[in-house]
Amino acid sequence: MARQPIVLNGKEFKFQKNAKEYFKQMLERYRNGQTVNTDDHEMLLALIERHPEADKKIGCGVKRLYKDRTDMPTSCFWIEREDGSKTDFSYPTAIAAREKSLYQEFFEACRNAVQDDLKKTKEQFFGKFADETGKVKCDITGEKVAIYESHLDHKKPLTLQVIVNTFLAANEIEIKPEMLSLSQDAQFQTTFLDIEIKDKFKRYHHKIADLRIIKTELNLSLGGSERILKSKKPVIIPKELFDD
Repeated sequence: MARQPIVLNGKEFKFQKNAKEYFKQMLERYRNGQTVNTDDHEMLLALIERHPEADKKIGCGVKRLYKDRTDMPTSCFWIEREDGSKTDFSYPTAIAAREKSLYQEFFEACRNAVQDDLKKTKEQFFGKFADETGKVKCDITGEKVAIYESHLDHKKPLTLQVIVNTFLAANEIEIKPEMLSLSQDAQFQTTFLDIEIKDKFKRYHHKIADLRIIKTELNLSLGGSERILKSKKPVIIPKELFDD
């Protein structure tokens, strides 16, 4: 059966990637806090109807649509409802028109659980090993990179997904919705409600993670064919973070 195109407000997108690029460019046209214009407003309203939580997002009605920051260093589209309440909405989620699986939500909670510790680990590594220009060597190319142009990478074969999967298997965990935060306004990431599982995952991750500093663009280009070699300068998670 042929894949059906996405049609929004009379505009047809043959593939999801075309729709994603269209709304990505739309988002980039606005500054944070700016209300979208009439034409873009109509396109976004049509897109919101595809969102798996459309009724919840729209609520009592849409007063305006605008761009603003998330709690991460990114921005997204926001809805201000007629009653003044506000919520974010993800255009990729609306384009896909399906909810994340329970596993995807669990994986996101795991990633969120170690996010702050990894940020501290990266900062401490640069503080200890950076040269007089504030740079360290990329573990793959040997090129010196600054903290803002580098990525703290989970080195294969222990990618974050492998760590999550082995954690689930080793602890015989059956993922249940009550372990995780429910979707709500301005919630950008799924987090653990079950603090015991969160702490157990953090300890497991910190014990086995094999981390390294690489150039940011390499993180986007690494494929399954990457050869597995020992890290030249492994990044060690500080012991004091194990018990946080």
